[in-house]
Amino acid sequence: MIYFQLPILFSLLLAVEITLAGVFEPQSLEQAYAYLNQIRASANLTEFSQNPQLEIAAFNHANYLVDNFMTGHYEVPGTFGFTGVSPKERTINAGYRSLSVSENVSTGNANSIDSLDRLMSAIYHRFGFLDLVNNEIGIGIAKVSLETPNSYSAYTYNMGNSEYNTLCEGPAFSGKGRYYFNACEPNVNINANTYQNVKIKAMGNNPNIVVWPVNDEQNVPPVFFEETPDPLPDYSVSGYPISIQFNPLVFTQVNLNTFKLYQEQDNREIQPTRLLSQSTDPNGKLSTFQYALFPLKRLEWNRAYWAEVEYTSHLGMETLRWRFETRDLGVPIFTVQGENEEIFISKNTPTFVVYIPPTLNFPKIGRINYTFPPGATVETAFEDGNTLWINLSAKIGQEINFNFSGERHFMVKITVEESLEETVEESLEEESLEETVEECEQTTFFSKILHIPTLHYTSSQEKRPIILWADLELIGDRLFKIIRYNFKTARAEPCEATATLSPNLNLHLPVVPEELMILFQNWHSSTAESINLQYIGDLQFKIVTENFSPKTTFKHDKQSLNQDNAQILLILMIILILTAIVILGMT
Repeated sequence: MIYFQLPILFSLLLAVEITLAGVFEPQSLEQAYAYLNQIRASANLTEFSQNPQLEIAAFNHANYLVDNFMTGHYEVPGTFGFTGVSPKERTINAGYRSLSVSENVSTGNANSIDSLDRLMSAIYHRFGFLDLVNNEIGIGIAKVSLETPNSYSAYTYNMGNSEYNTLCEGPAFSGKGRYYFNACEPNVNINANTYQNVKIKAMGNNPNIVVWPVNDEQNVPPVFFEETPDPLPDYSVSGYPISIQFNPLVFTQVNLNTFKLYQEQDNREIQPTRLLSQSTDPNGKLSTFQYALFPLKRLEWNRAYWAEVEYTSHLGMETLRWRFETRDLGVPIFTVQGENEEIFISKNTPTFVVYIPPTLNFPKIGRINYTFPPGATVETAFEDGNTLWINLSAKIGQEINFNFSGERHFMVKITVEESLEETVEESLEEESLEETVEECEQTTFFSKILHIPTLHYTSSQEKRPIILWADLELIGDRLFKIIRYNFKTARAEPCEATATLSPNLNLHLPVVPEELMILFQNWHSSTAESINLQYIGDLQFKIVTENFSPKTTFKHDKQSLNQDNAQILLILMIILILTAIVILGMT
């Protein structure tokens, strides 16, 4: 069996090695602005305009979070990239005058769509995006690496009101009457009526009632996990919250009589649920006019639901109903408990989803590993903490075993009869593979690409080696970087040309390609036709072997050699310790 470990290890090491962030994709930023305004427009709210000062503050905080591998709204003075402790301090430092600002932050998201979807499932952050007064925003994105899709990322959203900020930039109020102070930085006294009129105007441009999900929405996630602060501190996983907020400009008082959720298929009420209001919110974040209904169990994928709210206000008693549909993943979904179930799929259905319902002891899938026979390939990705995408290629009758937290397990078996043509084609492939296996392939070097056809990697946990191939590109003096690698079905017994990768990621090439020797004309191999390369991070290896050295020799005494070795050992120990810390943090 082949153990899926090496790509994860490379990704973790890459994330640890890079120290400075600030990279982002302009397309992702544009997508974030457009998608957030799409969200607001679907709820009939005014769209956000872009503010450059708010964007500067948002980028500063996103970079700070990624540079320091942190999350949250607050920064620590003295740490790298510090621009202000609180969101208000950071927007002030960026030149934004109004102190009436709010901030949403998310970390660890694959893209801006994922970031916004997750924040909209978190009720306090959702109400921030659905605010009735704010009308402008600045978005900042930072990632550790654009080349590594799973590298650490941060998304910051700073929101404010453009007319409040204009008042702060104007002259101070000096006449008689009520006025506001400490609303701007530097402070500018603002006439109370003028200030209130800005709020009234903003609320008047927005609807009387805002619900989420909106009526007839068809792409709703079925789940809510956690946010900070946590509205459901006694639940790690629950259903997607349904919310309603009333415009204070229209409603002076609202009493909710009932707030219920039903499954459309059989009109069955979803139970149990928990209603949060200003009086029941454990964190005191909701206002008098904001309510959220939490299904305490996940909703189902690809199902229709409808919500019903009966409320009483100064306008009388009203009943409001609206419907929505949870997301259709578009592929077969298999539900398992992890109790050694078997999933049978057709060879012609390579992509499917496995849903593992949360339990009290195991609210999420957690870490997952899988084994598969030679010739098969497996790719996985998390849709959420309970839902796993699987894409595989395997032959009829082959089995792929999946293991995850809590000693849970399931197996995927490939069924359905092959056609005669498929059988012949696979037989030819096997014969070709046998011919390849019998050959002892040599490492080659051409056009700056070092192609290693057979690479044996033995982890510190598994004695049986993983067989791979890899392409390394020459990017500097004695410096190579991995640009491609994958698993390989090949003979387990190494030959004289087989390269090896040790548990601490030192690469040994037993045979040096002649083209590589020609490239380094002033280098020679003094005692053996082999080279060693040391892993230095960022998927990069550097030639360190003494057998591959410049012709112009230089001397090392015994003491300096010991110092060099100690430094190398120290670097390796640091890499392994940081890797262990990252892995433990993911469990």
